[in-house]
Amino acid sequence: MQLAEAILRYLKVSDVQYLFGIPAGIIGPLYDSLIDVDMTPIITKNEAGAAYMAARYASTSGKLGVCVGAGAVGVSNMMNGIADAMRAKAPLLIISGYINRWQMGKGAIQELDGQDMVRSVTKYSHTVMDEADVMSELDKAVRIAMTPPCGPVYLSIPIDVQRLELQGSIPPPANLAELQEVKPDVAELERASGLINKAGQGLIMVGRGGRGFSAEIMALSERLQWPIITTPAGKGIVPTDFALNLGNYGFSSTDAASQYVNSDKPSCVLILGTSLGEASTCNFNEVLIRGRSVIHVDRDARELGKVFKTDASIYGDLKAVLPYLLEHSQQSSARFQKPSLLNEPYVQNHTGLSLRLFLERLKSVMPANTRYVCDIGEFTNFVLKYLDIPQGGDFEMNLDYGAMGSAVAGGTGLHAADPTRAVAVIAGDGCFFMNGMEILTAKEYRMPIVYFIINNAMLSYVERGQQFLYKRTIPDYKQERISIAEMMRVAGVNAMSIDRLEDVEYIPAFVRKLEGPCIIEVNTDGSEPAPILDRLKALVK
Repeated sequence: MQLAEAILRYLKVSDVQYLFGIPAGIIGPLYDSLIDVDMTPIITKNEAGAAYMAARYASTSGKLGVCVGAGAVGVSNMMNGIADAMRAKAPLLIISGYINRWQMGKGAIQELDGQDMVRSVTKYSHTVMDEADVMSELDKAVRIAMTPPCGPVYLSIPIDVQRLELQGSIPPPANLAELQEVKPDVAELERASGLINKAGQGLIMVGRGGRGFSAEIMALSERLQWPIITTPAGKGIVPTDFALNLGNYGFSSTDAASQYVNSDKPSCVLILGTSLGEASTCNFNEVLIRGRSVIHVDRDARELGKVFKTDASIYGDLKAVLPYLLEHSQQSSARFQKPSLLNEPYVQNHTGLSLRLFLERLKSVMPANTRYVCDIGEFTNFVLKYLDIPQGGDFEMNLDYGAMGSAVAGGTGLHAADPTRAVAVIAGDGCFFMNGMEILTAKEYRMPIVYFIINNAMLSYVERGQQFLYKRTIPDYKQERISIAEMMRVAGVNAMSIDRLEDVEYIPAFVRKLEGPCIIEVNTDGSEPAPILDRLKALVK
């Protein structure tokens, strides 16, 4: 068989089901081989969208995401999605075609060195010039992508190499259990449990690395009676209505989370699976750890002690750490009393529809198991602070890279990762204008994704930020209001508009029994103040 087919067969036995990308001449043999190998291509509208989809697929499923496209221009278009995967530590394989080896250096069409272009945003980058190395390089790249800390890897394969016959056999798939095992040091575990038992009241902070360990985290919280705060990337890992969950902390903290962190009550903070970046720490504010013993658990050793000094640093996987802490921590006799409200009551200080009130009502009209994926914009602040994720729900975003339009495209990746659950994308009109055509990809693959598009006809984050930072702004940040719902109806996508809060009651009937995506355009006038001061202050600190 040709090497192109062998590549796909290796990926197939490595549990890869989807290839996200756009076909092109120099990657043609790989796409042609899909006819002979049972894998599903997701053909997107732009390579950027393909990379975002594959990154979100990998981030939420833990499986290898695969993105395939042309070298040169295709790789250039993928750059944002690759960087998105790097910051999210998502296992992503990018395979690009390349010109024939005999053409190199002669100025062939689409001749550009993708290997060096992506080197800074990948764990491994290589152009395979020798056909004898293709399968071993593929196996090597996949193992690197799937080894914690996971991340994107890149292989470029000339078109003439793709067409050559396989010499030898297809390597067996990696044993992920062995590849991803990170055993914690027993001495550090003992130190951590000692600090926990010595402390009175404490605090548990949960980041993206807590995904898949909700039950164990809640059990530990209940045993210790330590409340939980979640980072933006960790939102949804613990249900909002859990009796000890104080909500989001960092970027647009809930009032309850901020008040508890700023109080003198916790004497110890247990940090689980977060890199403690700017978005998770209110711009690296030491109030989180000041005067407290600090325990940090992560399976990326580079994150331990990088931001804050720790008293116990555990390099290990939560599947080993959490059972140990549960077994060796003392049951608390105290009872933590969660505030009845996570945020101060709503006060109308604006005109038009309230985005806060809309988001607070969303859980009552969407299926409880909805997986929300949030894009980037001023609305993000409202989502992090006010959107409740119930038991059985989920939440995904990559605020660390902060790419507008990433979730509009990424929703398709979430649906591919688990087609049995509802998926809802929350994005702004600016995000839509960047990557909105990927909604048509969801339409063509009949994916029942709900897209909430917050339309305020302006770049409100920029507008408000400029006013805050420089006391002036320019009119170009505002734009003529365009009905996104009407635009998408023309393209055959079901759409509705919400202009009043009362319109929310029509959502359940509208999203019931979807056979493809739908648009729910939420029209606001942008006058509602957003909880954005932490971010703006960080820009001048």
